[in-house]
Amino acid sequence: MARSAMPRALFTVAAVGAAVLVLSAAAEARPVPPGADVPFTEYEAEAAATNGARIGPGNAFTRIEAEASGRRAVALQAGQYVEFTLTERADAVDVRYAVADGSPDAALHVSAAGRSLADLTLTARYSHVYGNYPYTNDPADGGEHHYFDDVHALLGRTLPAGTRVRLTATAPVVVDLADFEQAGPARRMPTGFLSAADFGADPTGAADSGPAIQAAIDAGSAQGRGVWLPAGTYRVHRQLVVDKVTVRGAGPWYTFLRGPGVGVFGRFAPTPSSDVHLADFAIAGDTTVRDDSTSDSGLGGSLGGGSTVDNVWIEHTKVGMWFDGPVDGLTVSHARIQDTMADGINLHNGVSHVTIRDTFVRNTGDDGMAMWSDANADHDNAFVHDTVAVPLLANGFAVYGGHDNAVTDSVARDAVTQGGGIHVGNRFGAVPLSGTTTIARNVLLRDGNLVPNQPEEIGALWFYAADAPMTGAIDVHDVSIVDSPFSAVQFYGKEIRNVTLDRVAIVRAGTFAVQLQSPGAARMSRVVATGVGVAGTYDCAGGFTLTRGPGDLGWSSTRCGFPPAGALRLGADTLDFGQQALHAGGTLSLTIANPGPDPITVRSVKATDGYTAGGSCATIPVGGSCTVPVTFAPQRAGVYNGKLTIDSTSPAGPYVVALHGVGFDPDGNLALGQQITSSSQALSWLGPANLVDGDPGTYFESANNAFPQTVTLDLGAQRSVDRIVLRLPANWGGRVQTIAVAAGGAALAPAADYEFNPDTGNAVTITFPPTTVRNLTLTFTGNTGWPAAQLCELEVYAH
Repeated sequence: MARSAMPRALFTVAAVGAAVLVLSAAAEARPVPPGADVPFTEYEAEAAATNGARIGPGNAFTRIEAEASGRRAVALQAGQYVEFTLTERADAVDVRYAVADGSPDAALHVSAAGRSLADLTLTARYSHVYGNYPYTNDPADGGEHHYFDDVHALLGRTLPAGTRVRLTATAPVVVDLADFEQAGPARRMPTGFLSAADFGADPTGAADSGPAIQAAIDAGSAQGRGVWLPAGTYRVHRQLVVDKVTVRGAGPWYTFLRGPGVGVFGRFAPTPSSDVHLADFAIAGDTTVRDDSTSDSGLGGSLGGGSTVDNVWIEHTKVGMWFDGPVDGLTVSHARIQDTMADGINLHNGVSHVTIRDTFVRNTGDDGMAMWSDANADHDNAFVHDTVAVPLLANGFAVYGGHDNAVTDSVARDAVTQGGGIHVGNRFGAVPLSGTTTIARNVLLRDGNLVPNQPEEIGALWFYAADAPMTGAIDVHDVSIVDSPFSAVQFYGKEIRNVTLDRVAIVRAGTFAVQLQSPGAARMSRVVATGVGVAGTYDCAGGFTLTRGPGDLGWSSTRCGFPPAGALRLGADTLDFGQQALHAGGTLSLTIANPGPDPITVRSVKATDGYTAGGSCATIPVGGSCTVPVTFAPQRAGVYNGKLTIDSTSPAGPYVVALHGVGFDPDGNLALGQQITSSSQALSWLGPANLVDGDPGTYFESANNAFPQTVTLDLGAQRSVDRIVLRLPANWGGRVQTIAVAAGGAALAPAADYEFNPDTGNAVTITFPPTTVRNLTLTFTGNTGWPAAQLCELEVYAH
């Protein structure tokens, strides 16, 4: 096994001034080098022999080199090659590559000593997205990125160390790296296991094996026997549900579960699966665009009670592993996750006592590994000895709220946009940070970036108090931060206190060692910096107190202000048109300014449906600006939540401005787009605003097992109303909810049982005498389908 992504030259490069002392101390604190223990050896293409063109370095978002490992790669034309010399024996290879969007499938021919070993088929199917988040597959949206994908194959024989392996292109391709490993033979079925083949699973992939494998899993659970997945490719178009069962394959190079929507899921809380053990197989999805309305994960649901996941390889799903709580007790080890459209791993909503170790994650469309304390606190979890490489959006590792969690002995490298190497924050509605969060013995390489929103420059290690002040203890020690494009350490947002940093080495920070953009306080000792680009500390007297301890060196200077880095300045983050009468319209203007250091060309300005953007920006000189008029002219009633995307040559990438407006029909639904509150909500995305957005695909759910619950709607003005319509998603099962309706404390409809029947559209109408009201309150005291208040739309009518 090889320890992944620990640069051999790190300590030599860092041996400048006193920084070497801190790195040496950090090294002594690491009995095992940081990063995942992986079965492969990684070879960078730019370090290999080639007759192609080396590209990079560079970290400008939407440039292909920004997404390459180490910010460098090799571009090959047809007939050109890149040749790797093996330092370890190998019989298998995984190649990270990029081909142009829309190009026909190409190939890389693999050979050694003139002998053909394999032909790797290359495709653009799982790469190339456009615009700003949420990304699309439409090239007209501009901002092309997500260039790379992986292809892998067994080579048919073992190549000894010293072998020169050549990859020859049949069409233009960019090669980033190759991972060579010794896969060895397929594993054999353990004694006493049930074989999925005996239940009809088809290893050729010709038939849908989902029902057969589920039948085998159910039998194994009932009989207390393990389930064996023989070598082969099994077509699966469903989520396989597991509980109290062991499922093993012949190895991730031999057993594949493949298909759109494929996944292995535990039962969801409050009755999570337990005693589940998954090992030695691969999951290959067919996800080509991110859709957050789906649960498209390789592993998901709620797994706890001593469950384990070992040696599982996941690719081409939306998320690698998304585990929902509340649930306790899971260990994931030696997993590989590549090429997802969203997170690699997310521990969500009250997940506890989970360890993710020796796991390798690369090329994710969101955080590599995250703990998200949405509604319930994640706690006592650890990411330990893991590697995250090239997360395309957000962070290598992220801790959003919760208590007593840790990220240790890990490597994060090459974050591309809107994130750093390690991030701790009170964000996304998370339960605020408490207890002690530990960040220890990690290495951050080339992390942090310039982004088209606030904060505009993100540090490699950054703390963001977005929703609430951060007062929980954060203990950072024995961390090395190398080649961060901007700052090494950043504090941002509301007040941040109770942070200590000890034995931190900062080597070549592009701007500042420490960036202070919040009130608060931190204590730093033995923080040593060398090669800082601008000044030791960014501080504009924002009320942050740094208490310096012994051994701080190399970052004593202070500066207020950032040097121009190529970011545009927008006159607004949101354009809100309010209510507009149908077939009328309003226009608002957006100013785009360029502070430098170079002229920036605006390639396109595109508004989503319901809005139009006019004017022309072309090239904005340094110190110049342009104005874009945006018009909202609704032709139908509804809530128009859109975006204005600005694609430019700024190294920050595409910019986005939120657009909001309500097409108002006095004879239609008066609740659309109005202010609404609730006594509680189950999760951050299940809030009451979903009731007035005109979208039946979103819904509101209150806290569970906590009746009574209320929803209060403000119509914005006194209006005469005589009925409301309540809806659930049309595909939900039937249920009866007990609901009362009141206005200003006076009952309009007393508490009664209302049946939501999918055969009649899951809609309920409540009528009452015409009444002039501004506020309406619904009180829920029962639900036969789920122990919470649930609706997808609340509609109010005057006629």
